[in-house]
Amino acid sequence: MTSLRRVAVADIEVLEAEYDGPDVAGEFSWFGFVDPGKARRRVEAADTLRPDQGILSVTDDAGAVVGALTWLKVFNGPPPNGDCWNMGIWIHPDHRGKGHGSEAQRLGAAYLFEHTMLERVEAGTESGNVAEQRALEKAGFTREGVLRRACFRGGEYRDMVIYSKLRGE
Repeated sequence: MTSLRRVAVADIEVLEAEYDGPDVAGEFSWFGFVDPGKARRRVEAADTLRPDQGILSVTDDAGAVVGALTWLKVFNGPPPNGDCWNMGIWIHPDHRGKGHGSEAQRLGAAYLFEHTMLERVEAGTESGNVAEQRALEKAGFTREGVLRRACFRGGEYRDMVIYSKLRGE
């Protein structure tokens, strides 16, 4: 059973693997090398759950860390009610294709609706990432459309597909 939990210091090695290179990050998650130790500093400073963003560990049936679920408050309309959550997922390559991503995204949306007042959770993925599109649909997200040339990766702009889930869906 896939579950979410607070990030622990013991999770850091697995979570930082995403930034080791394109083979571990995955075809659609490699955006270049980032500040080494950034995740460690964030976890050690207890800075993983903030009012405007967060990160939780994704675990498998045995409680082993298989990835991370992140979210960020984004602005979509006029204040005070124009904010929503934008959620992202990364699953370690050894654990992809086992349903962890869709279940973690379903649980993540439920968590955000239960613990915050925002009405909308959205997630985007590159138009070529068909596996992630299926995972989002399986998690109960609705495809809304395509954001043309909204993501820069691998030296070129790419189209993104945007999905959302509303409170009560």
